[in-house]
Amino acid sequence: MKTVFSSTEEQEQEIASLVSRFYESVFPKYFTESEILHFREIGVLEPNQGSFTYFATLRDAFQVMTCLQVLMSILDKQKKADSIVLESKSEELFQHNITLLNEYGIFFPFYYDHFSCINHELSHDMQMMDMQVANQYLV
Repeated sequence: MKTVFSSTEEQEQEIASLVSRFYESVFPKYFTESEILHFREIGVLEPNQGSFTYFATLRDAFQVMTCLQVLMSILDKQKKADSIVLESKSEELFQHNITLLNEYGIFFPFYYDHFSCINHELSHDMQMMDMQVANQYLV
């Protein structure tokens, strides 16, 4: 007999927060508004409905959280460093984490190359597209 611990509500909230961060701060740097809306429609970073969900065990939830954090970290570091050796290792790590996400049923259809150039055509208004408002009143 094997004892496993189920994931916690806090882990599920953290995963949802990391997914929101991808849509609010990572994707707008590399993709247009219409592409991001399409990602939402096709379920990017959402669990596949037909597969075993990533919320199953404590370990699975930690693995998904770590994968999302590593992907964000690599993309953040990519902007700051231009070393070819670093890029090669980052690309391997990036692909490894994408593979893990897909094994856990999280749809992430990208490669490292999709994030190779920053979308300079974005205006300030488009970057504000998915930001949450602080209050409901217009001034």
